Amino acid sequence: MAYFQNTDYDFKKFGQSATIPDADIAKVMYYLDCVCTVIDYNDNDIRRYRNYSNWMNMTDEEDRLIFFLALALSPDEFDDRVFFNNVRLCQGSGNQFYEIGQVKNQLLVVQSVLIGGRSRQVKRIMAYTSGWMQRNYYQPMQALAYRFSPQGQREEAVRRAVISQSCTIS
Repeated sequence: MAYFQNTDYDFKKFGQSATIPDADIAKVMYYLDCVCTVIDYNDNDIRRYRNYSNWMNMTDEEDRLIFFLALALSPDEFDDRVFFNNVRLCQGSGNQFYEIGQVKNQLLVVQSVLIGGRSRQVKRIMAYTSGWMQRNYYQPMQALAYRFSPQGQREEAVRRAVISQSCTIS
């Protein structure tokens, strides 16, 4: 574990602005991409589930898998360890990534996190605002939880039946 307190390190932020499609699954995929940016996590071909630009190419089963993966990799696992709710570090953005050795503030940064019984090396940290986390994790996860609930599944089946009946090809 490393503890930085008012060090003389220079800030070295990295990353670029991202445009996230306005779809719950795309937002959760973006969240997973952020998780994989800060920790060494490459299991089960996760790269496909991080590619939020191609969210429309996901099947219903893959959407469900992404949902459960995001549940397992919830912010609770990372807050105040590699994710920091710190508006000042975001510098006007919703989130910002930093190289670990160059963080300047009073932050407790762990060297590894335990996920699924395996130790994962921490590569970087991410500062975020509460709004960013609401928009890219909590709100879409709540919507997806409803979508995958029995009631949501019934509504989806009815919606698909209506669409299939109205789309007659002759």
